[in-house]
Amino acid sequence: MAREEKKTVILQAASRIFYMKGFEGTKMEDVAKEAGIGKGTIYEYFDSKQQLFEEMVAFNRNLHLNNIRETLQKGNTFREKFLALAKYQTETVKKHIHVFNSMACSRIMARELGAVFLEQNIRIGQILKELVVEAIQNKELRPDIDPEIVSAVMFGTINQYCGKKVIFYNMEPEEIDFEQIVDTVMKGIES
Repeated sequence: MAREEKKTVILQAASRIFYMKGFEGTKMEDVAKEAGIGKGTIYEYFDSKQQLFEEMVAFNRNLHLNNIRETLQKGNTFREKFLALAKYQTETVKKHIHVFNSMACSRIMARELGAVFLEQNIRIGQILKELVVEAIQNKELRPDIDPEIVSAVMFGTINQYCGKKVIFYNMEPEEIDFEQIVDTVMKGIES
């Protein structure tokens, strides 16, 4: 296995273990076992548990941002892209609900991941703002709307409404009427 592949395997294993056990409860041996390698091998890539954690968080953030970009490319129109994003983001929250539980139980994870989520949300906001600007130029959206406000409304709607449904009401993404959500927002911004 190539060096970068092995590092990716370690980071993926670390994700599963950190999110299951929290920062304090995770041991390097646990990550090594999950990755199917010896404990010493981890130290060839990471000097400490803290460094492994930080790189794992950055790895997952970049993966999520790339997945969002790919998701947005699936649609042809602004509406289709918004709908695809709402579904993807909600499915991601549901799939990784353990992350929110871990953050609630671990001061270190809450502090570290909170900063990462903030940075990630800023980047997602920029991606969405570019999407809105493009839709205005394509005359899909009204020219008098503020792209920054619209991108915040889009992402806020997805995170607050859909996130609440899956986290607090334990709904499955398939139970959420994404068409209604997108239609509600689109009524205020369509050209």
